[in-house]
Amino acid sequence: MFNGSKMSTIDSSHKNVPWAKETFGWDDETEKYEEEWTFQQDSALSHRAKETQAWFRENVPDFINNKKWPPYSPDLNPLDYAIWGYLEAKACEKPHKLINSLKKAIKKAWDEMPDEMVARVVDSWPGRL
Repeated sequence: MFNGSKMSTIDSSHKNVPWAKETFGWDDETEKYEEEWTFQQDSALSHRAKETQAWFRENVPDFINNKKWPPYSPDLNPLDYAIWGYLEAKACEKPHKLINSLKKAIKKAWDEMPDEMVARVVDSWPGRL
């Protein structure tokens, strides 16, 4: 999920709505989000299921459905064209002997990733279409 400055890689559909309401603001009176946002998913079988697509149509203000999203296009996914490379470079500055050490380094790199960098990456996305 992303808007101009916030991104999440949450994949469990039922968990997206509370996160989105908190992140993008939810007005109970109008039953609308305060900020516009779009949900993006990949073409995994579970994401293409009719039930999943119907759930998104009912529960998010905008999403890129399975008919509009290419099956494999890393150039159109901000995580693939920018974020993973940044995380790898930061987390693997030194070798890790234990998986827990690598996990901690990835989490640290994620937490320290500059918001401005994420905003630039997301802002560059429309130019890749």
